[in-house]
Amino acid sequence: MTDTRTTSTDQDIAVVSGATGGMGGAIAARLAADGATVIMLGRDAGRLAAARERLGGDRLETLVADIGDSAAVDAAVAEILARHGRIDILVHAAGDGPVASVTEATDAQWQSTVNGKVIGAVRLVRAVAPGMAERGGGRIVLVNGIFRKEPDPLFVINSVVNAGVGAFAKAVSRDLGRQGIRVNTVDPGATDTPLWGRILDDLAARFGSTAEQVGKDVAAANPSGRLNTPEEIADAVAFLVSPAAARINGASITVDGGESVSM
Repeated sequence: MTDTRTTSTDQDIAVVSGATGGMGGAIAARLAADGATVIMLGRDAGRLAAARERLGGDRLETLVADIGDSAAVDAAVAEILARHGRIDILVHAAGDGPVASVTEATDAQWQSTVNGKVIGAVRLVRAVAPGMAERGGGRIVLVNGIFRKEPDPLFVINSVVNAGVGAFAKAVSRDLGRQGIRVNTVDPGATDTPLWGRILDDLAARFGSTAEQVGKDVAAANPSGRLNTPEEIADAVAFLVSPAAARINGASITVDGGESVSM
């Protein structure tokens, strides 16, 4: 059957975790602009409301949910299904980790990051997959990071977590793909978000520099001479959930302007 949708997500119901963040917000806005009804997930009702107001659009809805809690995720998905009857798209854009080497990273930092990003992905996929399979398919994108293939000693937690998310996506894509559900990841390089600003502050303090200078150095090292914008990450996600990517499953798309060197 030929896909007759006029845009990549026209009339779809999409769920975006981490929707109050820079990348998550840009992804929610892009999917809504393409015609989807987007449910923005986050832990803080105030931040969700502010993000929805900032992004605008009557296709954006908010729902408070802590993806670090299985019962909360299951309840959120049940509420969305009761409200809309289906979930066509899931984008997991939540989770971050500290600037910390192996001797600096604490158990609490490890547990928080793994629980939010890796186990959070497991909880979300586990919750939405049965309904997607029952309706004949769906699209899942996990926003990951270039540390998946290029581990960094100052981001040891992120490096391990990114590898875990990548392995999870690859494994479940082979299972869920048989049920019409495509699972892919997007691996952004350095992206100009509020989180990146906090990382710059940490790096500047560590190296006795300024956040502005560290940011310039990182941008200069990139072949493109600049960082990603959140909208460019949203572009990659929008492609992966579109009919144009119908044969892409279990893949990872790197968005970094050529920053990474691994093949």
